Amino acid sequence: MNKNTGCGCNSHDKCPPLPTCDTAKTQDHFCMVGTPINLQDFERNVIIADIPITTNVEADIKLPHSAREIKQIRKNVQLTQCKAIPIENPNHPGAGIANAVNLFIEGFVHKNIQFSDSCNGFIRDFSVNVPFKCFQTISNLPDIDFCFSQKNNQISEIREMAADGMGSDRCSFGSETFEVFNQPVKCKLLRAKVLQMDFPHDFDNFGNFNKLTEKVTIDLVVRLTQEQRRDNAGANLRGTCF
Repeated sequence: MNKNTGCGCNSHDKCPPLPTCDTAKTQDHFCMVGTPINLQDFERNVIIADIPITTNVEADIKLPHSAREIKQIRKNVQLTQCKAIPIENPNHPGAGIANAVNLFIEGFVHKNIQFSDSCNGFIRDFSVNVPFKCFQTISNLPDIDFCFSQKNNQISEIREMAADGMGSDRCSFGSETFEVFNQPVKCKLLRAKVLQMDFPHDFDNFGNFNKLTEKVTIDLVVRLTQEQRRDNAGANLRGTCF
């Protein structure tokens, strides 16, 4: 039977818990504790880099009413996605080091357009979102902590010999899997600048127009950060991958 994992708010953005069909019965025992490590180190939010980004977009905007003149356009930039995916350093494979990211940026410029509708008329107000997106690889970054996991039980599989010595025992098998829980590379928008040129068209017989074509250049600066283990002097103390 399927279980409803919805949050009750008609949203599909939140990742639901992994579904399960049953809970196994287990034999509980005491844990074995090893020697504590990383004593009195610090876990700090480290700035990897501030990344300047420029993207261009051309937008066609249809006004709800014919306009004689644009009076004012107020603009605000909003990001809907800013995701950095680390890329393993090819010079240190398996060492848990990344020095580049694939950066995925998506958002919109919210524009509030005020225009007059005639020679001696009203000032009308119209709001519109101009979406943009760009994807780019950012290289030559400081070291980023990044390890791979292995959850496939067919990679490090354990098999035993059958009693007759003629093959493997199909009733005895195992595997080794591991997960490394990386600190995510976080992204936030520090500042934004919008440079645009507006070209009205579709003029009527009275010289009014109801369409705008905008050519927009958007300059952003985003900050990439990661929680990393540091010593008291601030040097990076790199962990180990399995």
